[in-house]
Amino acid sequence: MRILRLLSFLAFLAPSLLMATDIQSYVVRLHADEQGSGQATATVVVTSATPGTLSLPLGFPSPENPRLVEAPAGVGLECGPRNGMTTLRFHLPEGMPATATLRIAFEVKRAIQEVQLGPGERSTLPANSRLFRHAFVNTQETAIGSYRFEFLFPEDMMAQAIREQLPKPKKSEIGPRVLLTRLDGHQAAILQFTGLRQGDDTSMVVEVVPRRRSSGWLVAGVVLAGLYLVYFKDLVSRKRS
Repeated sequence: MRILRLLSFLAFLAPSLLMATDIQSYVVRLHADEQGSGQATATVVVTSATPGTLSLPLGFPSPENPRLVEAPAGVGLECGPRNGMTTLRFHLPEGMPATATLRIAFEVKRAIQEVQLGPGERSTLPANSRLFRHAFVNTQETAIGSYRFEFLFPEDMMAQAIREQLPKPKKSEIGPRVLLTRLDGHQAAILQFTGLRQGDDTSMVVEVVPRRRSSGWLVAGVVLAGLYLVYFKDLVSRKRS
């Protein structure tokens, strides 16, 4: 009897497993402004799309105005809190393409944080430094083929140091966990993780500082002017006379 019950349970469970929607890639981009807030998008590419609800964590506790900006006809979106973060629930309709792109847009307040010190504490960071933190945990059953978070810096700030990049890359992964580069003309930090199963997490902390205009060109100009006066002083004297 137990064997029959087990077989019946597996027969009930098998279709849902076989028909699960796959998440090929999940890319989140946040472009911060000079005030430390930012505009963000989250782009999910699904394959073997199956009618029903697809739940995904969003690595922000309180995104503002989340809205669907790209999806096949009939796809719906709901957002709700879970374990201190936000969960996206995409409602996938019958008849939608097997492979599809789901993209949402939202805003993030105070994305870049000032270092908060307790009474008597002294900061170990240079003056004017601020920190950007991002952490993502796959709290859902569905595995994520690749997760990528792109943080584009404000125009007046630059990276000083990568303070955290977790977990350490696997041998099968190519490249660092966090990469400093340029995207669409902006300096950016990219967090990337391949093959996130349920419970896997990844995070980064980047120290940013105000961008300072280089005074090197001014120093070089003064030096060149001095050399000109030294080596061509006779010519300069004749012009004056």
